[in-house]
Amino acid sequence: MKSVKQGAGKRSEWTLSRKILVAFLALACTATAVIAPPLFWELHEANKALRSFSDALIAKRYGSAYDFASKEFRATVEFSTFQKTHNELTARMGDLKSVEITHSEVKDKQDGWYGTAETSMDFSRGNLSFLFDLKKEGNSWKIYSYHEE
Repeated sequence: MKSVKQGAGKRSEWTLSRKILVAFLALACTATAVIAPPLFWELHEANKALRSFSDALIAKRYGSAYDFASKEFRATVEFSTFQKTHNELTARMGDLKSVEITHSEVKDKQDGWYGTAETSMDFSRGNLSFLFDLKKEGNSWKIYSYHEE
């Protein structure tokens, strides 16, 4: 009896649809490798700025927190109003204990980088949810606006 190797003489079965699928996957992987690192870096930096802002609020260093505000925020909210708002919030909810970023995202728009972050703020007398808008000014992320949800 003669033996026949399985698959001997058989051509590779790379169909047109398989070739298109592989080309699409290669393109998608390349695009992800090019786009994802800057996007993740900006997300990291935006979250870092928000954590620094939050840490200053927890420590009641309102001047330091205000330094993380964007030019637009400072143009509409004077420091005395900012400080009064946080003192009133502390009187109502107790001391701010921690801030957890529950969701955040950044986008590169035509006029620069913008981000949003949903947070859970833990006070001594309860939790509140706040939504933050952030904006990159030069090389630094700044708080553009925020409000209680």
